[in-house]
Amino acid sequence: MQDNNIKTGKDAVLEKKEESYGGFQYKHNYDEYKKELIEKQEGKKSDVWLTALIIIGFVVLLTGISILITDAVLKTKGTSLAGLLRGTTPVISITDDTALSEKSINELASGYTVKITAGDSSGSGVVLTENGYIATCASLIGDSDEVNVVLPDGTSAKAAVAGIEPSCDLCVLKTDASGLKHAELGYSRALVSGQRAYCRSASSSSLEKVEIISQNSSSFIEIKPKYEAAGAALINQYGHVVGVISSRSGKPVHMDVLLPYIKTMIGSSSSLLITHTPVYIELLDVYVENVTAKQSDLYKLPEGCFVTSAGASSQLKKGDIIVEVNGTAVPDTEALLAVTGTGFEVRIYRGNSYTEVTVNN
Repeated sequence: MQDNNIKTGKDAVLEKKEESYGGFQYKHNYDEYKKELIEKQEGKKSDVWLTALIIIGFVVLLTGISILITDAVLKTKGTSLAGLLRGTTPVISITDDTALSEKSINELASGYTVKITAGDSSGSGVVLTENGYIATCASLIGDSDEVNVVLPDGTSAKAAVAGIEPSCDLCVLKTDASGLKHAELGYSRALVSGQRAYCRSASSSSLEKVEIISQNSSSFIEIKPKYEAAGAALINQYGHVVGVISSRSGKPVHMDVLLPYIKTMIGSSSSLLITHTPVYIELLDVYVENVTAKQSDLYKLPEGCFVTSAGASSQLKKGDIIVEVNGTAVPDTEALLAVTGTGFEVRIYRGNSYTEVTVNN
């Protein structure tokens, strides 16, 4: 007779199965246990998928909001996100200059206008750099061996002649002063007839309102009323110095004419502050401004002249970047202004690719 305490072969197998899963006394058989275990694992997987879907939905929502905001901002600048992605609008936008109040312009001018005395002559000058370069009239300085400057803070300083260009009545002086407030220079070709402007000399604490009559002269800007204070600044409505009054002619000399000489006279060790006010190119009937090095690097654009607006007769469009004229690179507005003649082959960057445009004038 078999002993009841001796377990059958089937009971022994079940016990081993129970022991293999932690030794606990599981109520059901092995197959039921495995089924429950699988269900728990699938439940955990479902939780993971649900969490992932929630995160993805949140990211999509944030992306949608960002796109709407970006598109709204671009529309305020005359473009759109869709146009930008298609390459039909420029990847850089030009911030419109905002005209300053007369009070603000006078405050700026008072910080960079100096009094200059040379022998028996006296006049004004415009501080060009923080380390003491000053622009004035060559005819004001004459052959004087000693030039004195009264700075905006009232202190006096000796000045040496850094360079003279008689053709445009320009003299650049250098003092040992440092940390000076200096003018922001603007391109005078951007001026238009009827535009409001101002003159400021060291002998007055206020601005003189003037009107631009014409800027077509190769050297001088016509204004009314006349303002004959030698070395005084001609300032546009944005606060940029666009000319210096010549004591020889009693008219403002174009800043476009003065700038190349000024850059040579001050050298590469000093830095001018030059605005990006668009420059009008009559030959092409467009306003352009430089693509800055920062813009070129950030947006992967070529160096050249960005068309901010084009006239009805122009074959170019707003957003084009002019890179060459007749096979010669035009990396900035000065190079483009130097182009002369009739009939041009203009290479432009438009819609993320290069194209050639024939311009007849």
